[in-house]
Amino acid sequence: MLFSAACGFREGHAPGDGAPVVADVRADAAIDVPVDAQAAPFAMSGQHWHLPCTSADLGNYNCYCATGPQDETVTIGGTSSQRWAVTVHIRGVMEAIGYSGGAAGNSGWYVGGVPGDGADNYYELSVSLPAQHYYLNRGTPTGQQSFLYDYMATFEVDGTATITYEANGQDGLQWGNYDPSHTPWTIAGVTTTPSPYVGQFAQLDVMSAVPL
Repeated sequence: MLFSAACGFREGHAPGDGAPVVADVRADAAIDVPVDAQAAPFAMSGQHWHLPCTSADLGNYNCYCATGPQDETVTIGGTSSQRWAVTVHIRGVMEAIGYSGGAAGNSGWYVGGVPGDGADNYYELSVSLPAQHYYLNRGTPTGQQSFLYDYMATFEVDGTATITYEANGQDGLQWGNYDPSHTPWTIAGVTTTPSPYVGQFAQLDVMSAVPL
């Protein structure tokens, strides 16, 4: 699908709350499949944001990337009278950015609002019905590294809604896929090509969809 990076399993800290985060080491097949796995919102499961480097490392653990919105959409089935509370698992390697005008959620999740600057990458999930948008990589911008994000979030989705996945490199530069020791991240169960990924990325998996 869309969108900024990844190699070795190691422990890190999500910039949103400072709590330790460990990459999920279970294979996708080992994740329990909910009994409602045929519910329409599961069309979102496995979608990616990819923002690859479009150049080699520039010598400061950064690279060029696409400028402007990189979008992809998925349409949810069902009818407009249906609504679900959808719990998703977000995993990825992204640089951090602050957001304002909305509400901070778990770890890197941010509800509504706008990006706090015009340079750092943002990763956005927009839902047309009920209309709302969310950001994935809330945190404090930090030079020469991206961060491992691994958390759950819950939001509402109506039948027939359009889901838009957007990554935006804003200034056309991004930190590469480097942890604090400048080693690339990989996340078990999150597939990238190549691996480790050269750039930044995130994956969304639907864990449950509860009718409201």
